[in-house]
Amino acid sequence: MEKKSFFKRTPVKILLVTLGFVVTIMLGCIPLTLVLSMYQKLSIRIIIAVAGGLWAIFTTIWLWARFDYTELWRTWAREMKVDKMMKLSEKFPEYQQLKEKYPAAISHHERHWRHKKKKVSNDLMVKMALEVPEEEWAAREEFILKNREERKAFREHRPPTLQDQNTIAGEKI
Repeated sequence: MEKKSFFKRTPVKILLVTLGFVVTIMLGCIPLTLVLSMYQKLSIRIIIAVAGGLWAIFTTIWLWARFDYTELWRTWAREMKVDKMMKLSEKFPEYQQLKEKYPAAISHHERHWRHKKKKVSNDLMVKMALEVPEEEWAAREEFILKNREERKAFREHRPPTLQDQNTIAGEKI
């Protein structure tokens, strides 16, 4: 895996965007503090204070949307998971060999244990995978690939009743 430059790393991006939020809010507070010492009508002071607050809020929302802040956090979580699995693969070379031989079956195994209600540690998940005999992994891989091909074939050759372009809306066959 190649090294990213410092500013391209996800945690750094998150930090910079978060600092952008803080700076924006602080700049939006400047009119609020200036209004306290102004000798103007109350209505003018309220307009200036509200404008500063609204600017801060809308600029923060724009930054959030522009840099897709929630997606940055999700990406970072995914990267940490991948790093953990890479370290685990280095720790258990047999597991890495299984992963190379039976990629679909191993990814199905990992997905299964990650989405259980009772979470299983990565070490335990790998140890359970290593306990399964090689023949079983071959059978699982074959089954998964066969099902994938059947689904693909069904998507390509659907019966006319399931194809939107060949039937008229509301038509019953």
